[in-house]
Amino acid sequence: MNKAVLIESLMSTFVEEVADHVRSFNRDLLSLESGHGDPAGLLQSLFRTAHNLKGASRAVDVGLVESACHALEDILARARDGEQPLDAGAFEILFSTADAIQDAGARLKEKQSLAASPLAALTSRLVATAPGAGGKLVPATPAVAPSAPPLPIATAPEQAMPERREGDSLRVSANKLDTVLARSGELLLAVRQTERRRDEWTTLEEAASGLAISFRRLQTLVSPDAATETRDAVQQVGAGIDNLKDGLERVGAEAATGGRELMRTAGDLDSGVRSLRMVPFAEAAQGLERMARDLALAAGKEIVFKLVGHEVELDRAVAERLKDPLLHLVRNAVDHGIETPPERAAAGKPLPGVITVSAALKGAQVEIAITDDGRGLDRERIREAARARGLPESAEDRDLLALVFHPGFSTARALTAVSGRGVGLDVVKTQVNALHGTVGLESVAGAGTTFTLTVPLTVTLIRALLVESAGRTFAMATTQVMAVRRLFSEEVRNVGGREMLAAIHGLLPLVSLAEALGLPAPRRDRGQGGFVVLVEAGTSRLAFVVDELLGEQDLVVTGLGRRLRRVPNVAGCALMEDGGIALILSAAELAESAIHAPAQRLLITAAAPEVIRSRLLVADDSVTTRTLEKAILEEAGYEVRLAADGHQAWRILEEEQIDLVVADVEMPGMDGFTLTETLRHSTALRRIPVVLVTSLSTDKDRARGMEAGADAYLVKSGFDRSGLLEAVGQLL
Repeated sequence: MNKAVLIESLMSTFVEEVADHVRSFNRDLLSLESGHGDPAGLLQSLFRTAHNLKGASRAVDVGLVESACHALEDILARARDGEQPLDAGAFEILFSTADAIQDAGARLKEKQSLAASPLAALTSRLVATAPGAGGKLVPATPAVAPSAPPLPIATAPEQAMPERREGDSLRVSANKLDTVLARSGELLLAVRQTERRRDEWTTLEEAASGLAISFRRLQTLVSPDAATETRDAVQQVGAGIDNLKDGLERVGAEAATGGRELMRTAGDLDSGVRSLRMVPFAEAAQGLERMARDLALAAGKEIVFKLVGHEVELDRAVAERLKDPLLHLVRNAVDHGIETPPERAAAGKPLPGVITVSAALKGAQVEIAITDDGRGLDRERIREAARARGLPESAEDRDLLALVFHPGFSTARALTAVSGRGVGLDVVKTQVNALHGTVGLESVAGAGTTFTLTVPLTVTLIRALLVESAGRTFAMATTQVMAVRRLFSEEVRNVGGREMLAAIHGLLPLVSLAEALGLPAPRRDRGQGGFVVLVEAGTSRLAFVVDELLGEQDLVVTGLGRRLRRVPNVAGCALMEDGGIALILSAAELAESAIHAPAQRLLITAAAPEVIRSRLLVADDSVTTRTLEKAILEEAGYEVRLAADGHQAWRILEEEQIDLVVADVEMPGMDGFTLTETLRHSTALRRIPVVLVTSLSTDKDRARGMEAGADAYLVKSGFDRSGLLEAVGQLL
């Protein structure tokens, strides 16, 4: 190896070593500052880290990092020996130096100069904080790469390699590991394809056995008076058939044994290679505690950061792609969630707020929860922001909270360095969906908020549902499939010009998978077959119509290649066991495309022109309101009767067939509460659904409406066309 190549190799190793040492330094420093662990042991560990990094930087002649580590040694040694305990100022410069060294490592990786780096600017402060250096630091020679580093490598050919001990580690390029993993997956798939050939071999064995039996019957038909040559020929053919049958059985048994051994070996190899990609969850959570600490100090807040389940293992690629979502959520917890000390004291809470990031295995998935015990999400602020952006306000708490994931959505009243720009939660949703995962949100006013990310353990091997649409095979990750079922025409509703599927999960938009992908989709008459796949992606739920369900398989995911790096609605591809190729669909992209697309042509055409329309009764003393509601409902295909008060509505209910009631609460004579209670006490009419639409928005009024027997309670201030139609559609 020539000198230039060796220098570059050493620098690459050094850059990786810098990242490891800075990570250890931050971890121990945070523990020391928070009072967790043995101070003497932590100081010794910090000193050892600085010393090791100083030696590594000297080996590659990066003088600026060497100088900084020398100053760190002085500060830590004086603290360790009790000469100068660490105060707030010392902690601040120690953290700043760790950040500056990390930045220097990033610059060296990009072959940039360190002359104008934060570490160079920090030198004077280090001199002042490390009097043990006598006011002087080791001369720094910031450079992109050393010209002639001392080489700590023995070059004598006779020197033997040291024996590798158990527990030693070896750095391997991630790209090389991915290549081996891909080949391992292909090998396992090839073995499975070979196993599928066993059925063909069994068929040959059965055919040979049948041929032998038939030939014996034929032998009985040969006359004893036949010529000797004929009898000899018959016997030779019989012996050949017997040899063929015995040979097939023997080779088949040997092949079965070898196949099982090969399958076991290939499976073990594949599992072993995949295990090399697994890293502890702590890898994804790197830097979260440090970031939370810095943000809390800047905001004048007190926090306690807890990491639970750090040992849970997941794929390296998943861990890397979780870093940004976790960063956003922890930052939001500090900025939006945790209150200031005076606010927490006034609320009777402990002064330090608690932020917990936890990970737990759930089968083939990992569930990550980011919880804070702060103020919780402000529903009214969310409604205000929704109105300002023209977004629909749902009466359902789940749907209301889901608005925070809308692109550009923000409830912050002012821009800050941390938040208030409407960027963050939509990024979280997008990145988690890209992992074939989901995001859940729960929040209790005054008690805190929990975001739950559920993602697969690995993105290289997924359990997928295979479907056929427009004559092609597609795959969907089973983590995003709620259910599959046959499509029945009587469960299809026409709401606002869109076809919806009435399912136990609610009223779901019905979308042709073929049309969503830009492929021709067949029209189906009433009563014709077809299947639906109920998909949940983020906060969206849809029902995709497909032609056939082909079953589930474990698929090895591969990219589409450089030429097809970005294909809409497609997350990758996989080689199936039968040798075919299946495109793996991105449920999140499909859902977004389908929701924002114009209404599709009817998937199911009516066999007869007669359409049975639901008859609705709208009761409201305001002419304007009931006229508006009548127009909205009739446009959606409903037949509507009107009543000016509760008494008139009751007379209509007694005389006509009504399928659902939409009523105001504040009406003269009989109000909406009384009308609902009267309905519920009627033997004949008590099953008719009731939707109360009112300006009374307090929790007390809502509770009274539910106690009266209302099935839905919509507030006029948050009223919108889609909310009314959704409520009516679900109840019918």
